[in-house]
Amino acid sequence: MIVVFLSTVTDQFSYFARQVGEWMWSGKNVLDFGGNVGNILRDPHSTIEQERYWCLDVDKESIEQGKASYPNAHWLFYNRYSFFFNPRGVPKLPIPDLRQAFDYIVAYSVFTNTTHAEMLELVDQLERILSKNGVLAFTFIDPYHYSAQEQYKKTNLQWRLEMEWEKGNISAREMQILAARAYNADWFTLVNGSDLYIETDDIQAFEPEREKTFIVFHTAEYMKKLFPRATVLPPVNDAMQHCCVIRKS
Repeated sequence: MIVVFLSTVTDQFSYFARQVGEWMWSGKNVLDFGGNVGNILRDPHSTIEQERYWCLDVDKESIEQGKASYPNAHWLFYNRYSFFFNPRGVPKLPIPDLRQAFDYIVAYSVFTNTTHAEMLELVDQLERILSKNGVLAFTFIDPYHYSAQEQYKKTNLQWRLEMEWEKGNISAREMQILAARAYNADWFTLVNGSDLYIETDDIQAFEPEREKTFIVFHTAEYMKKLFPRATVLPPVNDAMQHCCVIRKS
């Protein structure tokens, strides 16, 4: 069975424009790393020109749909292994040579679904293809940050664990245990809703059919240490995710 991962986010451009402090992206080359069906173009406030937009994603069906919607943009299937999203892909496949430098590279909810080591590797590769004075902006989830959305009033980790409890993946007691284990950790990964890995990428191997969810959390303070040249910004637009902004000097 083919599973298609089509995002419905429609304010992605507004999110990144606010984070980088610039709304006029026309005349700029933009790489949407993990861009799905071109969510950033669907934002009614987007100023990106189709001809200057590139999208790389590990989900082939999303790339095909994006291409059909925006035929003048550049769409590339990136056949890299990804837990759940592309479990039969090629592990550690480098970013392809796009023969292009980019003024803006954005990655929304990408490194929330990769290992810690992969994030470091891919951020390094993305920085190399920035143009002079280019900007790389990518999101992450701080587990202890309280959501800006009034209806939640709980931390991102609490929200996620309660979601898994509602799905029946964990019991109320297991939810408490997982929260206690994660307490004060700089980063950790929640796999398939119930397996918690604290500050390690030594993740148990699963058959592709059993790869369901892979959620990585990093604290904002830890990300500042990890990327000392980055500006780490809180969520905007009622989003859950923080943003790392790295400017090429």
